[in-house]
Amino acid sequence: MQFNSYSYLLLLAVAAVLFWVLPVRIRRAYVLVLSVVFYASWNVAYVALPLVLSLAAFWCAGRMLLEAEEGRGAWLRAGAAMVLATLFFFKYQQFFLQNLNVLLQAFGRSPVRTSLALALPLGISFYSFEAVSYLIDARQGRVKTRNFTDLYLFLMFWPHLMSGPIVRFRELAPQLKFDRKFEVAMLLRGLDRLIWGLVQKNLIANSLGAFVDEGFLPKTAHLNSMADNWFLALAFGLQIYFDFAAYSNMAIGSAQLIGISLPENFRYPYHAKNPSDFWSRWHMTLSRWIRDYLFFPVNARFRGAPVPLYFSLVGIMALVGLWHGAGWGFVLWGAIHGVYLALYRMWERLGEDPRWTSLTRSRLVLGLLQAATLATVMLAWIPFRAGTLPQTVTMLRAALFSFSLRTSYSINSYLVVLLVAAFAALEPYLAAAFLAAEKRLASRFPASIGIPWFNLYMLRPALYAFGLLLFLAFDERDTKFIYFQF
Repeated sequence: MQFNSYSYLLLLAVAAVLFWVLPVRIRRAYVLVLSVVFYASWNVAYVALPLVLSLAAFWCAGRMLLEAEEGRGAWLRAGAAMVLATLFFFKYQQFFLQNLNVLLQAFGRSPVRTSLALALPLGISFYSFEAVSYLIDARQGRVKTRNFTDLYLFLMFWPHLMSGPIVRFRELAPQLKFDRKFEVAMLLRGLDRLIWGLVQKNLIANSLGAFVDEGFLPKTAHLNSMADNWFLALAFGLQIYFDFAAYSNMAIGSAQLIGISLPENFRYPYHAKNPSDFWSRWHMTLSRWIRDYLFFPVNARFRGAPVPLYFSLVGIMALVGLWHGAGWGFVLWGAIHGVYLALYRMWERLGEDPRWTSLTRSRLVLGLLQAATLATVMLAWIPFRAGTLPQTVTMLRAALFSFSLRTSYSINSYLVVLLVAAFAALEPYLAAAFLAAEKRLASRFPASIGIPWFNLYMLRPALYAFGLLLFLAFDERDTKFIYFQF
């Protein structure tokens, strides 16, 4: 059931109304049933998977409470191993065996033919990470409640189940009492995010899909010029941003309709000033998960030694790439970002030297760094989207060394990319201008139930109607969100 489908939107409206009608004491059970039914609408057989992972994580966390300090680490490792082994089995076993067979054949050995072709369970990458974070937080004493329903609902809560945001147990569990009182302002915040997400998906992200799909086809990719490949990298970078931001906004909006606050996931990432700033703006909940549960523990052992720090950045980001998909293109994408981050750390260390401080902090240099960050981030999307490593090499070589500005596709494709890029450049300024205008209007009209009359009865209905009109006009029959495949 896609978030941008008519069936989801209709059932969401009914579900939200029923939620506020029901007594508080049965809302938890109601939301849990909704979440299970939502997941079952994709594949009933796989409903058991998050349940089994929840039971395993809950049991291991319970054992930690019974063990002495020195014994808790073993249960953390056991629980994390069970979760990650499940993720490996469903997502990576074919990839592992394919690469193993390449090695076996290179040494003249017979290939292994025992891989199973299984459908990738939707959301497994996300709820696996959340289960691991629950175990780590339990090990560190940050889990304050011991209730299996809390854990199962934490993993299964439908708005963030498929593609995040990646939530911490301690963020969501206190809200799972569902005892918040209904507020019209809360409803409007939810509708704002929900409808804006629909527009981002159907109007903006989908408008780039045909160009990206055609340009990355193996039969056409080797014919692309330098200009083609840079436009395709930019097009896919914009497509995946608006597509994933749309999903995140709809997830946050859906949760807000029943009084639950989910963390933000994007903050205008293509306005990043440097590679580190990009990862503080892009997929923010994944970035902080990697920072807190991988980067900090690994680098604590090196005690700030620069060379191990740089290598750990590349290695950790390569794992982030592998988390996105079972393919070497994803690993390369992550490793490239690791190199970006390592080079930026070196640049920061150079700026600490008084001889170079004035240069590294000059406006010209900072502007060039921001431009270089945007260009290299876009270029790195090529291995992420390309089907194979040979195709990646072909497209990157043409993008960097062909020096051909000819165009191979419809001129409208390039114009759409430029229009979307212009909107992305103006996006934070437009948002700030809209908020400022809304505040000025609010000061001129009387309030109704705590909300300015004009906002409640005229401005919001007009904006919602316009947003829904755009959603319907550009609907392409429930096109999938890109991150569903990860």
